[in-house]
Amino acid sequence: MSWIVGERLYTERMEIHYPTLRFHTERDSFVVWVRWVSMEDPPSPEQPPSQGIRVELMLNRNSVLAPTILYRKDLQQPVYLRSNRARTMQVLRAATERGLLDIQLVIHGSIANAPYVALFLARDYEGESIDSRPIETTPLLQLQPSVPGDRWQVAGQANLRVHIELVGGHLTILH
Repeated sequence: MSWIVGERLYTERMEIHYPTLRFHTERDSFVVWVRWVSMEDPPSPEQPPSQGIRVELMLNRNSVLAPTILYRKDLQQPVYLRSNRARTMQVLRAATERGLLDIQLVIHGSIANAPYVALFLARDYEGESIDSRPIETTPLLQLQPSVPGDRWQVAGQANLRVHIELVGGHLTILH
């Protein structure tokens, strides 16, 4: 980067560093946590009908957890969704060529005052593809759009770029 002030030319060399994400190919999973935060007291999960949230997880613009709709009545407790393992591995292997991975967590739409979505990288996750068993840690990425109480349509996205390293079994790919 360079710039001119008066008659002097200034230059600055800047390096960009991304955090490194080490993904074990046999043991790790991306898990998305979805929670409904009701602004009503008491909550009314059935009124109005068909309230819900549509979430997606993309890696390098490839969906690994397709836009999935969860209805409010099914979110009485938080729900965990595991990304598609085969698709995740396919995208991660392709990402190692460049060495970078763009992670995007999306709420496409929600009829909620305060939906909450978080992404975890879990090793040896023993839950089902859709589960309510808690994960006790800080998320890798989280998204909670905030809107005034009189607005019901909510959408948002959070992004994170990381340096990716795949490890596991006989496979170690470092770029």
